[in-house]
Amino acid sequence: MTRSTSSLETFDFLELLYMLSESRRTGVLRVYRTQEFQAWLQEGRIRHLEFGYRRGVAALADLLADPRGRFNFEEGQIHPDPHLDAEIDMVAMEALAELPVPELLLQGPARIGSPERVARMPWTLRQEGLLNEVEKGTPLRELARDPEALQVLARLARLGLLVPRKSRVARLTVAVTRQVKGVAVIDETILRRWRDDLGRHVSHIALRDSQNSVHTLPVTVGTTAGTHLMLPPELLVRTRLHVGDAVLVQPAS
Repeated sequence: MTRSTSSLETFDFLELLYMLSESRRTGVLRVYRTQEFQAWLQEGRIRHLEFGYRRGVAALADLLADPRGRFNFEEGQIHPDPHLDAEIDMVAMEALAELPVPELLLQGPARIGSPERVARMPWTLRQEGLLNEVEKGTPLRELARDPEALQVLARLARLGLLVPRKSRVARLTVAVTRQVKGVAVIDETILRRWRDDLGRHVSHIALRDSQNSVHTLPVTVGTTAGTHLMLPPELLVRTRLHVGDAVLVQPAS
């Protein structure tokens, strides 16, 4: 039997439970308080939760409301009469729903960190619509105006299933093109990366020149642009840029 002992003062209990589950461990995680908390796992699945007279999700919610005490994990132990057989994500989401809604630190566009895990959870049609809005890149601050949406988003964020979308700024060299008119051309790899980050089509770019002037231009994809920002002559005149200038380019908001 393998036993490890420590204090919850230096551990996030939910992260600890996830670590054991994701490692497909079998055994019982005990937390010692006035009453003993027990989380029984079998090959990573949650089979039994107990905290004093509380059983199931309610027991986990009680511990998460006040996560303190000393713990140890007893490897290889199997509960003789388990009352659960569930993935940890489902159990954790239900337990968090019984606690006060935590502050939603993510405010801008986000994406689902693990679509596979989220797809295995049961969702209502309204919640599925919320997840679709997240994937479209709708800022979380807008979605969180709905109290029910805020609760779902806060729980997903607590489980690490919401991550911010970060649009990368590209440093490109200005070049001229006569194949298009009135539109800038950027390499398809860059535009695809931005689209994946934002969850939407990028139709305009914002570029900053060496004088810190910002220009907003319509953009189209180019298959061979590489590290160049290809501009037709009329846009060179409009922006007062020159071939060979270095500019910082990002999707326009």
